[in-house]
Amino acid sequence: MPVKSAASPSQSRLNERFARVLRQKKGPDAVMVGVLCVALVLGLVGLAVHVLWVAAIIVMALGLGFALANRRRDRIDVVNRRADDAEEWSESA
Repeated sequence: MPVKSAASPSQSRLNERFARVLRQKKGPDAVMVGVLCVALVLGLVGLAVHVLWVAAIIVMALGLGFALANRRRDRIDVVNRRADDAEEWSESA
């Protein structure tokens, strides 16, 4: 048998509300689990994209290095060819 207290009607309504809240199920909500799963997936995608950006920067740096090395080698080849042509021209004259 519940014992009635001498509380005001607003206080008793508040107590009833608190009692309902305390009786509610404490398990995770399906929406919250969905939101957490989406956040996890987006975080993993963001990490993968970040890793891809780093890999792309490394590949671009390597490509630029190869291009500069090729350009230098071409210049050296042109200078050597001109020297060979000048040597052949001076020998034939």
